[in-house]
Amino acid sequence: MRSLGSVKTWLAEQLLDRRPVISCLLFSAGAISLLMVFVGLQTYALLDPRALTFYHPTALVAGQAFLVAVILGLGLVAHYCWGKRKTEVACNWLPVLTVTPTLVVLMGLAVAHGLKDTPISLAVLTAIMLGRALFDFRVLAPSLMIGAGMVLAHEVLVRLGMMSYAPLLIKPVFSGGELAWWWQIWCRVVLDFCLVSFLGMVLFLFATLGQRRRELETLVRTDMLTGLANRRTFMTQLEIESHRHARSKRPFSLVMCDVDHFKKINDTWGHPAGDAVLVALGRILKSTTREQIDTAARIGGEEFAVLLPETGLEQAQRVAQLMSSGVRAQVFSFDGQQFSVTQSVGVAQTNDGDGDAAMRLADDNLYIAKRQGRDRIVASIVQAAGQADSQVACSLK
Repeated sequence: MRSLGSVKTWLAEQLLDRRPVISCLLFSAGAISLLMVFVGLQTYALLDPRALTFYHPTALVAGQAFLVAVILGLGLVAHYCWGKRKTEVACNWLPVLTVTPTLVVLMGLAVAHGLKDTPISLAVLTAIMLGRALFDFRVLAPSLMIGAGMVLAHEVLVRLGMMSYAPLLIKPVFSGGELAWWWQIWCRVVLDFCLVSFLGMVLFLFATLGQRRRELETLVRTDMLTGLANRRTFMTQLEIESHRHARSKRPFSLVMCDVDHFKKINDTWGHPAGDAVLVALGRILKSTTREQIDTAARIGGEEFAVLLPETGLEQAQRVAQLMSSGVRAQVFSFDGQQFSVTQSVGVAQTNDGDGDAAMRLADDNLYIAKRQGRDRIVASIVQAAGQADSQVACSLK
C-alpha cells in the first residue's frame, strides 16, 4: 500500500506529465466527489417533506436525474482510464468529454439555485482550477464558453421577465431575512466542502510548483552526469570563499584533477565507458570531501576541481591522495575485459583569499603533474607576490 508521501509524489508526477488518460482519471475522481455532495443534499430534500417545500419538486427530480447521469458518465470515464492507465492512448476527445459536462452541470446548479446567492460558484471555481491543473486551456475552453453563455442568457431572460431568478427554488436562498433551517445546512455543507477542496488543491499545487522550482535550481547548479556541482556553481562558491577567507586571513586550498589518457579510454572502450569513469570519479570525490563544507565540481570534460575551505596544503594533499587511491582502485569492465585509470592532480593553497590565483596555480600544477609522468600530485602555496613557493611533487606509482 502506498504511503501518503509516495501518493503525493505520484500525484505531482502525473500533474507535471499531463498524460490525458491519467488526467481524466484524476479529474473524474475529483468531479464525482464534488457532484456527490449535491446529489446527497438533493436526495435528502426529496426524502424530507420539510426540505422539499423549498424546491419545485418536478424541477428537483429532473436536476437530480441529470446529476446522476453525469456522475455515471464520469464513472465510465474513470473505469476506462483506469484500465488504460499503464498505456499510451491517443484520446483527444476524452478530456473535453470529461471536463465539459462537469463544468456545465455545476454552472447549471449555480444558475438554478441563484447565481449570486450561493457558494456553488466556489464549486465551479474549484472544478476550473482542477481542470486547468490537469489539462491545457483548450480543453476547458468549450465549457467556459458554454458557462459564460448560460450566465449571459440567464441574466437576459431574468431581465426580460421570461425566467425567474433561481428557477429550481420556490424562492431564493437569500430573501432579506434570516436563512431558513434548510439553507443554513445546505450552504454550510456546500461551502465547507468546497473550501476544503479548494484549499487542498491550492496547497498541493504550490507544493508541486515549489518542488519543480527546487529541481530546476538543482539542474542549474549540478552536472547531470556526475551529480557534482557544475563550473558555474563552483566559480560562484569560489568567489564567496575568497571574500570570506580574505577577511579572516585563513588559508583555503584548491584541488584540480584530470583523468589520465581519457581520450584513449573513449577511443578504446567507447563513450559509455568514459562516462562510467567520470561517474566513478564524481562518486569518489563526494566520498572523500566534507558534505556541506567542501565543493566538488566537474568544471569541464574530464577535469574536476575541489574547493577546500579552512584547509592547509598538507591536509589538501592527503585529500588528493585519497581521491587518487580511490580512482586507481576502481576496476571497470566492458565487453568482457577490465581496465583501470589514474589521475593527475594539482593542489594550491592561498592565504589571502585570492581564489583566482589559487585556481591558476592549481591548474599549472596539474599540467606539471602530467608533464612529469601523470598519476601524481603537485602541490604549492600561492605567495603574496603571486609566485608559488617550491613545489611538492608526489608520485603515486
